[in-house]
Amino acid sequence: MNIDTWPPEGSSPVFIRGYHSRKYEELIEEFHRDAVLLLQQGYLPAGQHYIQGEWGIGWVLFAVLTIPFLVGILLCFRLLLSRPIGTLTVTYVRRVGA
Repeated sequence: MNIDTWPPEGSSPVFIRGYHSRKYEELIEEFHRDAVLLLQQGYLPAGQHYIQGEWGIGWVLFAVLTIPFLVGILLCFRLLLSRPIGTLTVTYVRRVGA
């Protein structure tokens, strides 16, 4: 699980936090944990956006082109069995009067 924050917390009444993980369930769990902690600090989630991870065309082409060398078969299995990293982006806003 990886979390990015823009701008750094406390420097603005609005900030954006990005949660990155291969599993959607992990993203939601971390978001809920953060939302509870940030609510205590006076921040509310104002919006969220989820982008499902995708393998780039470069990886797919490389796997297909290297099939004759048997490396491509292993890469194809890896691409089919593992999930790319997805991102949940949440905008937090400080409550008025908090």
